[in-house]
Amino acid sequence: MTVLEQLFFRRPRILNVLHKLELAGPTSQTNDEEFEALDRYARGCRTAVEIGSYQGVSAVRIAAALAADGLLFCVDPWPGGTRGEDPNFKMFKRHVLRTNSTDRIKILRGRTVEVADEIPTSIDFAFIDGDHAWSGIEADWKTIAPRVTQGAVVCLHDTVIPAAEPWRIFDSVEFYDRHIASDVRFETIDTVYSMRVVRRKSSA
Repeated sequence: MTVLEQLFFRRPRILNVLHKLELAGPTSQTNDEEFEALDRYARGCRTAVEIGSYQGVSAVRIAAALAADGLLFCVDPWPGGTRGEDPNFKMFKRHVLRTNSTDRIKILRGRTVEVADEIPTSIDFAFIDGDHAWSGIEADWKTIAPRVTQGAVVCLHDTVIPAAEPWRIFDSVEFYDRHIASDVRFETIDTVYSMRVVRRKSSA
């Protein structure tokens, strides 16, 4: 992130104004190492889902890695508030437009359980980076896991505590340890900073 982006990371309304003026870019808590993994695992896939799209940085990266006819379904409530539309959603839409990614991304605005009927039933790549509270990651996993095709990959952000940032303790870490790691349908194939990568077994 640039100095301006770092300064206003937690002040999205100001960042949105700077973004509109092209003085700052959208931000993400996914780091370069994790982005490279997303690129690698999403490469050539056709039906992808991202839960937790924020300002669109990871969405654009994933969409660019998909097959020529690939489509990324972006799930996020972008709740906004009393002061109007969520500035993060404004930046998301603007970033998608500026990167010519509109035709490769479908927006599903709402929580996973609210838009479940619109999420594809056959998914060959997923990135879960939504609500890290127990109820949130549980709902996301229960919705997405049965739809993942054999051999397909799911990247789960903030499911391991990185040594460089021991304060990153989320319910999603414990949920992975207690439920996803032992899910017989999946095997863990990689760990990239704070992200676990699991693959649907062919026999499960």
